[in-house]
Amino acid sequence: MKKILTFILGFFLGSAFAAGGGWVAYKILRRYGSPEVLWEKVQSRLPQVRLFPGRSVMEEFTAPLTAQDGKSFGKENQLTFELFRGGQFVIDGVSGLAWQKSGHYGDSAIIRSTKALPRTYKISVVAGVIDYGLEKIEGLELDPQYPEGPKNENGCYLISIVDEAPTGHYINLWWHQHRKLVMDVDNNVWGHGAPNPLFVVYFDKDNSLVSWDGQAGAWNRDWRKAVTYQPDKYYRLELEKTAQTYIFSISEEGGRLLARSEIPIKDVWHGESHPEYFVIGDPHENYYTGSMKIKSLTIPAGKN
Repeated sequence: MKKILTFILGFFLGSAFAAGGGWVAYKILRRYGSPEVLWEKVQSRLPQVRLFPGRSVMEEFTAPLTAQDGKSFGKENQLTFELFRGGQFVIDGVSGLAWQKSGHYGDSAIIRSTKALPRTYKISVVAGVIDYGLEKIEGLELDPQYPEGPKNENGCYLISIVDEAPTGHYINLWWHQHRKLVMDVDNNVWGHGAPNPLFVVYFDKDNSLVSWDGQAGAWNRDWRKAVTYQPDKYYRLELEKTAQTYIFSISEEGGRLLARSEIPIKDVWHGESHPEYFVIGDPHENYYTGSMKIKSLTIPAGKN
């Protein structure tokens, strides 16, 4: 195998000589010592390079659309609504927004990827005007219908990756068992990340939470916020999956980077052993009431 690799590298380097690039080829070989060492260096970088990234599809909500439970939409029906108990997305086709509304903690409203995501991908969301403050749940009592009631937390998912298609309505316990990664808002009575916390989280191989501490620039086994969001602003959130790594980023709508982190896939709950689906919105039927607005969603066109 090494002889074949040596021949391949030698062929291309020889071509460089023939084309007048001898000096460049000489410097490369002088630096790495041999074609084998050079090939090992190239291999070490290949897992992070997406040579064939595939097509992406953007939805910018420029046409009016009536959101209905189970309805697929987008240029290639790449997105699907999941609605419960009156949870809404209002898309008027004029504002260029999908306005997600939750009038009661007992409803839910999400947009998910219709199909499982490909093995490598990049998801981009522009969303903001987040109105999920604690004032909206003041005075609520525990609801005996649920093991956990609605009075302690309020928020929404901006990008979440789950290991099973969320085709029904679920309480938070289901999401805790199926989330792999999440970039979300969670205002809470315990003060974790207060005020206005935007969390970047992955779940480890034991399904325990690990969050990105934006101030310290490190992963932490506790609720630490990545960014403080401003309720009247929009943000660009991105999640990229390469062959070995998940990469998270949060930027202002204008482009200024606010937070960036990454984690190896092998360290994440259910790693490569399960399919992956994208989710945005109010996911819980026993938590969260408020609203937020989505300007655009960019996801892969289909599974590869």
